[in-house]
Amino acid sequence: MIFKRLTLNNFRVFDGEHNIELAPRKDGVFTKPIVLFGGLNGAGKTSILTAIRLLLMGKRAVGSIISAKEYSEYLATQINNKAKAENDSPIASICLEFTHTHKGKHNTFVVDRLWDISGKETLSLKLNDEGLDVLSGEQVQAVLSEMIPPGISDLFFFDGEKIAELAEDDTGAYLKEAVQKLLGLDVVNRLTDDLDIYLKQATKDTIDKKSLAQITVLEKEKAEHYKAAQQAQESAEQIRPRLAELRKSVQAIEAQLQERGGAWAKTKNQEKARANQLVKEEHQLSGAILQELDGAFPIALAPTAISNLISQLELERQLKKQQAFAQEFDAISGELSKTLANKFGAKPGDISGLLGEFILTRHKAEADNEILLDISDSDFYRLKATVDSATYAKDNVSSLLNSLNKVQTELASLSINIERAPDEQELAKMYENLRDFDKKIQTAREDYKSQLLLAKDNMAKALEFAKRLEKLFNQQKNEATVVKAVTRVNAAQSALSDFSTRLTHLRVAQLEELFATSYRRLARKGGLKLGARIDAKTFDVSLIDKDGIEINRKSLSAGEKQIFAFAILEALGKLSGKVLPVVVDTPLGRLDSKHRDKLITHYFPEAGEQVILLSTDTEVDKEFYTLLSDKVSHSYEIDFDEKARCSRLNEGYFWQEENHKEAV
Repeated sequence: MIFKRLTLNNFRVFDGEHNIELAPRKDGVFTKPIVLFGGLNGAGKTSILTAIRLLLMGKRAVGSIISAKEYSEYLATQINNKAKAENDSPIASICLEFTHTHKGKHNTFVVDRLWDISGKETLSLKLNDEGLDVLSGEQVQAVLSEMIPPGISDLFFFDGEKIAELAEDDTGAYLKEAVQKLLGLDVVNRLTDDLDIYLKQATKDTIDKKSLAQITVLEKEKAEHYKAAQQAQESAEQIRPRLAELRKSVQAIEAQLQERGGAWAKTKNQEKARANQLVKEEHQLSGAILQELDGAFPIALAPTAISNLISQLELERQLKKQQAFAQEFDAISGELSKTLANKFGAKPGDISGLLGEFILTRHKAEADNEILLDISDSDFYRLKATVDSATYAKDNVSSLLNSLNKVQTELASLSINIERAPDEQELAKMYENLRDFDKKIQTAREDYKSQLLLAKDNMAKALEFAKRLEKLFNQQKNEATVVKAVTRVNAAQSALSDFSTRLTHLRVAQLEELFATSYRRLARKGGLKLGARIDAKTFDVSLIDKDGIEINRKSLSAGEKQIFAFAILEALGKLSGKVLPVVVDTPLGRLDSKHRDKLITHYFPEAGEQVILLSTDTEVDKEFYTLLSDKVSHSYEIDFDEKARCSRLNEGYFWQEENHKEAV
């Protein structure tokens, strides 16, 4: 099957008619399989995936258990809002032209699904340009279901949420459901249930009126509880996408907060308090520096001059001492001469002459120096103390300046952070929205849990009534008229069970091999000789290393789990034997660059004859677009007009020249 053209008319964000060529184009003799759509979040990528699923699957695209009224209401919400505003009776439609080959015969189909604001729809089909008017809408849907059986579509048309769901599924529930639908085991299970119904009906014919009335009541109770359990389960399933949307909204607000400086806003008050403290410290340090500058510090600015001054004053102090000594010596020299002359028997005149020569010699030595400043000893010591204070002041000012510099540097850094942080009032609305979404998430979680508990409770009650019914029917099985029917039903159910078990084991073995091959090719650690083991009862998948040791799936990273999910989908697709286009919406959101490289290189180019990728600019970015370009047939960019709240498609991709883009 190859999709050739998709036409959207007033569908979701697409106002008016949009024709999208999907057929892969050839480059020489080779066909490039990938058609790439690029769009920012909310532009309309998911609308294209939704359109394909809705067109081909109808009501089953919305949910496995949905009433006609709910489906009509859903269709009404899918009509473009602008079309609703401009037209009292807006019409929306999806049309797909595709080729399909069956038993060697190549045919072209055009399927058109159209509906109005009331949700009333018309489904039509053309085969090789001839309308099949004899087919009703239900019959057309049956034809489509033969081409794409229920359950198969999820293996070929999926989005990032489905990948994430499958990646985190440790129960094997999703895989079990997929395999059962692939193998037709769900039909076998329904047949087994139908045989039970037949047996009960046959048994009823021999039951007395009292027992029959009791059975009727029990069956009614069982049916009501079973229906309530299904409805609760469906309600729970409907809550899950709402939870995913709420989480996306929270992530968007958190990203917006981060962009607007939310990280700084969290510490803004603490930083303001620290800044105020630093301002006080700055004032204190500045005051201390000014006080030091106002004291002896200026003397320290002329260390050479001050040193020379002290040396001069020290010299003058010595001169003064020598002069005082000379004066005192002069005063006693006469008496000293007489004393020495008497003692040594010399003439007083000779002694006096010697002493005079000594004093003269000393005076000549002192004559080279001159007392210029002549300050007192007390003034000298005060000056010296001031010089010592100036030295201390200089060291203290240096230390204070270092401290002041550190304070001013930290203050400048805090000022930048405070300026980065938006005003609290500016963020108040975003934080309020964040709290509202948190409350909604909590409420949705509680509703989800409540619905699951309700489903469990009703299912338990339904099983209890089923046991009581079984007991009543078993009492009647010994009747001769039903023994033959019981024998046949038991034999048929045994054969069906044996068939189901053998077929499951056979297909599980094939699935193990397909999955292991795919995982080894896609996983970053492709050099490892990994195998797979799938439990035929629980369908839980285990990775096995070359020594047969199980690898704990919980130890895998988020990216590795997604590769794991892609490998499962690819293996299931190959097991189905169907050759269908692969449509993937936002496929790379949680993958690192190396895992993306594996998918870009080994998965998308080989996933099918036609692969439709719906990506943001951060998924298939410039680097990955370059890697993928030789496999890209053509590409479209989805532009969302904020004013009109609608989207249009231009041929080209994010980084291609504008003049190469043509409106679609």
